[in-house]
Amino acid sequence: MLYLYYILSVVISLVVGFIIGLPVEIDVNSFKGNLFFPTVFVALGLTAVIDILFNLNLVFTLLVGIFSPLFSKYVDLIFPGVSYGG
Repeated sequence: MLYLYYILSVVISLVVGFIIGLPVEIDVNSFKGNLFFPTVFVALGLTAVIDILFNLNLVFTLLVGIFSPLFSKYVDLIFPGVSYGG
């Protein structure tokens, strides 16, 4: 039953990411977030952390599924790029 929560959080994050317009194609020359990276890994990681800290339930699964694509979309604003050199 616990694995269903992990699968559900990933599916919800992919659906919400598709709705908010995350790009589907992977650009290997860019650090911009897309639908598959880092959205899936953020969803799995947050689900695992919430499972360890709290008891995982449907509400936390839905919140992680909504939060992870939003984080992936605005990751450049949260963590701005580093300028190397002068």
